[in-house]
Amino acid sequence: MGAPHCPLPLLRPPRYTQAMRRPAICRPSALVLAACLATVLLAGCAGLEETPPPPARNSQAAAPGQTAAPGQTPAAPPQMRAAVPPAPSAPWNSRISPASQQIASFSTLAPAVDRSIAYVARKPAGAVAVDQPGARLTWGQLHQSLLTFRRILPELDRDPAVLAKYFTWVPLSTDTLLTGYYEPTIEVSRTRQGQYIWPIYRNPGATGKQHSREAIDYKGALAGRNLELGFAKDPIAVFFLHVQGSGKLRYIEDGSTVYALYDGKNSHRYVGVGRVMVERGCFPDEEMSMQRIRRFLEENPSQVREYLTQNPSYIFFKASQTTPVGAMGVPVTPHASVAVDPGFVPYGTLLAVDGDLPGYPPGTGPGVERFTGFVMAQDTGCMRGNHFDLYLGPGEKAAHQAGLMKGTAKGYVLMPR
Repeated sequence: MGAPHCPLPLLRPPRYTQAMRRPAICRPSALVLAACLATVLLAGCAGLEETPPPPARNSQAAAPGQTAAPGQTPAAPPQMRAAVPPAPSAPWNSRISPASQQIASFSTLAPAVDRSIAYVARKPAGAVAVDQPGARLTWGQLHQSLLTFRRILPELDRDPAVLAKYFTWVPLSTDTLLTGYYEPTIEVSRTRQGQYIWPIYRNPGATGKQHSREAIDYKGALAGRNLELGFAKDPIAVFFLHVQGSGKLRYIEDGSTVYALYDGKNSHRYVGVGRVMVERGCFPDEEMSMQRIRRFLEENPSQVREYLTQNPSYIFFKASQTTPVGAMGVPVTPHASVAVDPGFVPYGTLLAVDGDLPGYPPGTGPGVERFTGFVMAQDTGCMRGNHFDLYLGPGEKAAHQAGLMKGTAKGYVLMPR
């Protein structure tokens, strides 16, 4: 969504995107950086630097046992992230369907495909776009592939096997690291009152960017300058908003909402809070997730300031009524847009993913949900190499899955026959 974006909750750096990124993993771009942030927050993106490259997502804490405010990520019971089991042996055309992609119809992908078509059409047709083993496409060929895919979407609803008449799935040479990001919603007040004391700041300009998180949140370095978009009552939720890079604010005064989009950061480097917590023995590395970080902080409110300020990097936002967009410059689509390393696969590439998402509801739902679907590279963050960060959209399920996702999947380039 424009900036911070890191897939491993709380260890990764923010994605700094305009949409919401997610969870705890890393990537740079408004939406993308948000994803990275999530990951970095937790532990840092797998295989990524602790301090991600710049983008083109509290003295008091929620008391233990306090329920999450409306729209905020609810605390979830601990859940171990096991490796994704081998992909089913049945051929893709016997398994793929709108349901396997968690969408109502393949035809709902049309707006996302159209955005990729428009982006790719502006590229030099003869230049190489995709260059993977067994999958080499010029921008012109990629453009034609997207046009074909767009045309057959209604046919795919009737029979997904139709795809085999036009495309082959070329697997990427290594397994794909699959993470997720989402769009958080935070309840805020327009004025500082009662428990609503944690500000969400606009960009203060050059003179305010030297301040650290400690100085801003706990010493009032930016107070009194009329920079607040709103005040939240949960510093942990605000911190996760920074990790995602973007989100939605819901005002308690009248229920109206506004997007808080990434609009820059301070001059301090990003530090993965999740990794710090693991190194200090707060919980084992294998338990790291956005949910686990939140649970530890809620159970130890006196340590909220200590751990949140371990990351001196701070994100600033701007208010908008427009839909958040990804690094490709277009809105991202739930279960259809992925943030990628554009040096690995370029924006606009038509891909397929076959892997597992965490089950939902936590504790009572299935352990995993198989995801097999068509996706388009439309965002970025702290991804490096074969790493896809799947945009999951808004809502509690999206927040739950994004906070836990960090597994392997199979990625494919759709090649025209």
